[in-house]
Amino acid sequence: MTYSVTSREAILETCRNLVSEKGISSLNMRAVAKACNVALGSLYYYFPSKNDLLLATIESVWDDIFHLQDIEANQLAFPDFMANCFEQIKSGMVKYPNFFTIHSISFSTKNQSQARGTMDQYFEQIKVRMLEVLKEDSKVNHGAFSQDFSEEDLVEFTLSNIISLLIQRQSDCRILIEVICRLIYT
Repeated sequence: MTYSVTSREAILETCRNLVSEKGISSLNMRAVAKACNVALGSLYYYFPSKNDLLLATIESVWDDIFHLQDIEANQLAFPDFMANCFEQIKSGMVKYPNFFTIHSISFSTKNQSQARGTMDQYFEQIKVRMLEVLKEDSKVNHGAFSQDFSEEDLVEFTLSNIISLLIQRQSDCRILIEVICRLIYT
């Protein structure tokens, strides 16, 4: 059913659907306007350029993949939270096939710096959330951390490894979670 889309969020929902079905390379202003059943000028009202649309869509896809705000910092132990992140990204990779690969390719455009900045900003928000969960985990032995290996270092290491495991198409992160448990609960 075709309907007229009139809000930024509705446009981004349509963009997420296009990315899910056809990949991020399918996004162009005309295709999105057509899918939203709006005039091209209406789309430019919300997104002044294709680059703005692309950046907003990438951020919207990441928001759809991660629902970190839905979990209170003290609801899960850090390893459980990280296993949850792994599963969310894995589900996102099924929902948005090749998003990681195509997404990284999109950064080689003339707007690479801006796109990379958006990606870095989003990952910083994820790391902040991870750090909150780590600090709220009452079972953590904070003596496991030092000046040379901080809580922030563990968060960075964990997120990098989760993404690496998923890009390698690993089905679980149990070894990583076991390493984390042995490190922070001793």
